[in-house]
Amino acid sequence: MHIILSRKCIIRKSNLSKKNMYIAHGPISYITNEIIQKKRISKLSTHEKSVVMILSILFGVLPDVDLAILSMTNTPVFLHHKVLTHSITFYLLIWIFLLLFFQILKKILNKEGRKTFNENLFTVVHYSFLIGTLSHLFADSLFSSLRLFYPLKTEINILGRVLEKNYFASFLYSPSFAIEILSILIFLMLLIKRYIKNFKYVKYFLYTLIILAISYFGFTVYTNQNTYNMPPIVKNGEEQLDIDFDGVQDIYDIDTNNDGVINIYEYDNIKGKEFVESISNKTYLTTTLKNRWESIKFKYGAFSSYRVVSQTYLEQNLSLEPVLLNYVRKRDKIQTYSLQYSYPTLIYEYAKENGYLTIPNYELDSGKVFFILQNDKLVNMGILIDETNFVVVLEGDRRLVRHTKDEIESTYPNLIIKVLNTH
Repeated sequence: MHIILSRKCIIRKSNLSKKNMYIAHGPISYITNEIIQKKRISKLSTHEKSVVMILSILFGVLPDVDLAILSMTNTPVFLHHKVLTHSITFYLLIWIFLLLFFQILKKILNKEGRKTFNENLFTVVHYSFLIGTLSHLFADSLFSSLRLFYPLKTEINILGRVLEKNYFASFLYSPSFAIEILSILIFLMLLIKRYIKNFKYVKYFLYTLIILAISYFGFTVYTNQNTYNMPPIVKNGEEQLDIDFDGVQDIYDIDTNNDGVINIYEYDNIKGKEFVESISNKTYLTTTLKNRWESIKFKYGAFSSYRVVSQTYLEQNLSLEPVLLNYVRKRDKIQTYSLQYSYPTLIYEYAKENGYLTIPNYELDSGKVFFILQNDKLVNMGILIDETNFVVVLEGDRRLVRHTKDEIESTYPNLIIKVLNTH
């Protein structure tokens, strides 16, 4: 149950809102351009092909220039998929403008200029811009919600509702990362085939890597479909990343409602009970981190006991992690990004320090967090449903199920159960 809270782990939480492509947009643009404009590109000189390759890569990453632009404005960077630079309309207008520009340029160029910038090159570059930018938007819309027709607020998400974002799995363990690696490998294969001699000596190596990438994609899809992946909070057709408009993304916000009450006190245990009842149905992978396979499942987002608790709060848009991090930083006066604490321990210590640990009243405390103690030490935790049903991950569990009190007592002799009661 020990979780190391390093800077990397904290940043990883942003995967909930952004689990899209990073460096593969350029290669994807190049591959798509080569396929669509194969005949036109074949008529170019070697020098011109190199120019088109560079431009197609640049066009593929162009929409993400908004990350730099937004950093200089009042709009938070995490909203960059919701602004003009991720709109099909925007790039169609630029494409039309480029068409007019190229027509004017062709008329004013002299004979030497027309020889250097010939008609076919203009056409290839012109369409490369459209292909590159639209391939970027298409790739992003596979896993994220985009306002493709900005300023309309309608958001498009092609696969995001099939492969939702796991709150606990980092980008490296997601289907989008597998697609990114696959795209880069195909790009390298095309590049080496065009510019390197004796391509046959490396093609089998590249083919092997591509097969491995495809297999890895299949594995990530399997884990994605067998772990709980949180649907986004949608209001009036818009995905909500910052519901109180305070500039702090909700997964980092200790007070997502901005009402002066931190998240841990906003929890509705009735909604919590309904949620854990819906997920404890032998569908989702669990982990106790007892061996290598358990550790692998953990990395890919399987439920641990603490994750059940965290996800239950998150379903109400109440992220626990920023509350706990804020608590321990103030308590221990920490001035570093590397923290060697576990979230289960922190939430228990928070409850104990503030006097929120009570003996369970099974009728009133349904849906609340419970702690399993032995000799006043935390050994496990979960969500209480009623006197005979507890949602907790025990050793030997493969999928998330409900456990009886007898099953828990047989696992932890001489236990004491306490409930987190913040009301």
